[in-house]
Amino acid sequence: MSKFPLPLRWRLDDVDSWFVGSVLVLCLLGTLAVYGAGSFRPEAHGQHFYLIKHLQRLAIGMVAAVILGSMDHVWFRRRWLIWTGLVVALGLTAIPVVLRGFGIDRWVEIPGLGQFQPLELAKVAMVFFLAYRLSMSRLDNPLAGKPLLITLAAGPGVLVLLLALQPNFGNVVVMSLVTLLMLVLAGVSWRWLAPVLPAGLLAGVVGYHLVSKLHTRIDVWYHGWQNLGTGEAPPFGYQVHQSLLGMGAGGWRGLGPGNSHNKFAFLPENHTDFAFSFLGEELGLVGTLLVVAALLMMVWRTMVIAQRAPTRFGQLLAAGLGGMLFIYGTANIAMVTGVIPVMGVPLPYVSYGGSALITNLAAVGLILNVDRQGRGRRRASHSRHPAI
Repeated sequence: MSKFPLPLRWRLDDVDSWFVGSVLVLCLLGTLAVYGAGSFRPEAHGQHFYLIKHLQRLAIGMVAAVILGSMDHVWFRRRWLIWTGLVVALGLTAIPVVLRGFGIDRWVEIPGLGQFQPLELAKVAMVFFLAYRLSMSRLDNPLAGKPLLITLAAGPGVLVLLLALQPNFGNVVVMSLVTLLMLVLAGVSWRWLAPVLPAGLLAGVVGYHLVSKLHTRIDVWYHGWQNLGTGEAPPFGYQVHQSLLGMGAGGWRGLGPGNSHNKFAFLPENHTDFAFSFLGEELGLVGTLLVVAALLMMVWRTMVIAQRAPTRFGQLLAAGLGGMLFIYGTANIAMVTGVIPVMGVPLPYVSYGGSALITNLAAVGLILNVDRQGRGRRRASHSRHPAI
């Protein structure tokens, strides 16, 4: 018999070790990036300022993961809880829009606790809402398509609108893709999804012509590809230019921990949105491939967990959270390497940040919750019907 207490024993026996391992690898690389890049930032109060804050938030997020992993995810499927969480999250997301003229931009200050970004709460609430609504719908009924999409617009539609008004166009794109992914995984007919794609493209074209911020970022990215290698202008703008220079200097093996040049403020936001580039400079191609491998492993195991979930709600919840983390990670890596325009989205578990790190670790707890209960159901089934 195990010497561990029962709660710790099932946590060791009932979790996907590859999934947990991939998240821990990303957290470790993130800690290295935050310490190396944040230690020389001019606003830091000492060399270990950002490291200490990062470790504190990492600890809070892991505690949240353990607590949420210990609960029954089916408990969250209560209708009043889903709608209350959605309304509260959307209400908090609307605060920066309403109070934008008073200097509030994406962040809300809580006296005594500091700042947090309402989007981080809203994105999890939206995944819960989609998982609940799609798990309760009869998708095999052709007549259910239009009413279903209208109801779903109450969640992601309002969230995307609020993000566009902030403005926060990077998260508009990411959350739209997360919504589309969950609709596809749930089996919603392409008959109802087909009109959504042209509408999204039309909104992007209109935004490009009407919003100067969006217009500038896309133009800088496009002209960067045109001028790449000509020497006429820094390709992709200053940030991405410095990002590519740093990763190029890192080569295969990197310059070594502590030897980055971009930590001396050459690359803005090198500890947040551009942490991947910082790792590429210090750890080289090997370090960046390790990040990509861990991200791919995480999403693969998440989809395996979703496939084995005991309920449809659990399937969509795990797949939605895993898909959201993967889309954020892919968008960040594509952004810092110049594949797409700068979007201002973090790399999960690697970029420095309080709200995002805690929320993403809480998502890990929810995914492990689904995994634990799926394994428990299978063990119970095997005990009732042992193999002959």
